[in-house]
Amino acid sequence: MCRVILLFKFILILSLFSNNSFAESKNGTGELKLSRGMVNYFIDYIRGKQFRYPSVFYVTVDGTDGSSWYCSEMTNCRSGSLQLQLADCLRATGKECKRFAVKRTIKWNNGINLGKGKTSRINNKWSDQEIRSYLKELGFSN
Repeated sequence: MCRVILLFKFILILSLFSNNSFAESKNGTGELKLSRGMVNYFIDYIRGKQFRYPSVFYVTVDGTDGSSWYCSEMTNCRSGSLQLQLADCLRATGKECKRFAVKRTIKWNNGINLGKGKTSRINNKWSDQEIRSYLKELGFSN
């Protein structure tokens, strides 16, 4: 009986570590420079529209293209399947994609932006120029 409990604890701990490493691989990491068009596309995503609230934003690893998803309600807004969204982005762009933002928080960790906390959050009330300046400050544009 004791061995069964130890085995169960070992499997539980192993699954926690494997889920954690998978969670980190969801978001892009490393240097990324967004093209001018992608900066504009990201600003449109941040702004949303009536009944279109930002859910998740993907970008190609070269920063030239991407795709985004919206929710029709602000509450209960969850992103869909990571694998399906990545496949959709690949199909649409023809390039490898990584997750850049969830809702209005930039998740891409480039060393300047750590992908969490208030410093990674974009305010949708900011002007286009303020968003462009902040993306430059975070190292995502020139």
